[in-house]
Amino acid sequence: MLLAHAAARCNASRIVHLCDTFEGIVKAGEHDPFYKGGEFSDTSLEAVQARVDRNNLPNVRIHRGMFPDDTASKLESLCFSLIHIDVDVYQSARQTFEWAWPKVSVGGAVVFDDYGWVDCAGVIKFVNEDVYGLSDGVVLHNLNGHAVVIKTGRI
Repeated sequence: MLLAHAAARCNASRIVHLCDTFEGIVKAGEHDPFYKGGEFSDTSLEAVQARVDRNNLPNVRIHRGMFPDDTASKLESLCFSLIHIDVDVYQSARQTFEWAWPKVSVGGAVVFDDYGWVDCAGVIKFVNEDVYGLSDGVVLHNLNGHAVVIKTGRI
């Protein structure tokens, strides 16, 4: 909701794409000791859509399904200035970032919401081992525990 409000204030035509399974955590694996799958499944597409409608946010598009498996094809032709990855587990973080990074504009950013949380060991592992050292990006940490990757365009 906050991103949609901010996007509307900055540029009325800017669309915020929300991708969610509405089934909780998916793709938990060996790098994710805390999660088993299904955690955070206590919402629904209808509940989120109702909140979007109550807040009068016509710039929000909701895509239901596993990302990138089910929903990325709907976004394939787009370029992004901000990607917010809040998936909690290694494989989902990896697949989302690998799909998204080529579509991020120079000066754009990817935010890993879960980087600062010990329960999200898989996300920490992915960022530390695979995102650090990108030739066309720089990784920063903020005080909220996020890893923020800025695309520099240098290769």
